[in-house]
Amino acid sequence: MRSEFGQSMVELMVSIVIITTALSGIIALFPYIIQKNARIQMQGQAVNLLQNEIEKLRALRYYDPELDALGGGLGMSSIKTEGPFLVRVTVKYIDPKTSLPPDNYPSDISQDTGLKEVTVSVKRKDNIGSQVNLVTYFSRAKPGKG
Repeated sequence: MRSEFGQSMVELMVSIVIITTALSGIIALFPYIIQKNARIQMQGQAVNLLQNEIEKLRALRYYDPELDALGGGLGMSSIKTEGPFLVRVTVKYIDPKTSLPPDNYPSDISQDTGLKEVTVSVKRKDNIGSQVNLVTYFSRAKPGKG
């Protein structure tokens, strides 16, 4: 009788060790899952902010001061803060034939190429997570009648 009791006690202890090891591995994943979930939520907020900013810009006219592209060969950039995020808007002239900035970048409005590239970038101030970018184009041309 005694040997059976000792044997079942050893089996019980081995099974407890196995279960404890399995559970500790699962429990160790929880902080990672919580952190990943928080990053995904922040990324979603960045995308929403990006879409809102693009919509605001799309509502502007081609010659609106917020869409000013004069300056250096890299166009004009502005940065603003929205909660824990930085929003950067870069506007530059594009040559419609090459889809690149022109060799002789416009220095005044009379040299306008008729096409502007607007890039909106959103990232967290603390540089956690990745930056989200969206590019859109503004044309001076009026749509034709179909």
